[in-house]
Amino acid sequence: MTQKVSKHLKARILTKRADFLHAKGSGLRVSTVGFSLQILPHTLEEQQNSIAIGFTCAKRSFKTGVAVNRAKRRLKEAWALTAHAAPKGCAYVVVGRVVPQEIAFTQLVSDMQNALTRAGVLLTQTPKTGTDGPIKPISE
Repeated sequence: MTQKVSKHLKARILTKRADFLHAKGSGLRVSTVGFSLQILPHTLEEQQNSIAIGFTCAKRSFKTGVAVNRAKRRLKEAWALTAHAAPKGCAYVVVGRVVPQEIAFTQLVSDMQNALTRAGVLLTQTPKTGTDGPIKPISE
């Protein structure tokens, strides 16, 4: 299979629903006002130096597709500006909340930076096992 890699985001893009659900069920979570960042450490050796990222927003929370797309664009840009702080060897899922369009963009970027910093701290303190045994690799 081919991997979808974004040059703008400098990461492999998660596109399968199963990957999003796996990160939700087995990963760590860092919440902010505008989004929730879910982190799933990779277990495969070849994925230890890579980053995978996915963005999602619930349409029922935002009411219209235009609002969903706007929120996702803002979250992607905030990620692009702060991706250098993301610990390698993890898959990240950014779940937008209703508020991102109401938050100033500088605050959104600051929240993303803080969430990634907290994620790095959490990853050093947490063993790479889920609640139901070892964490499964993200599908390619």
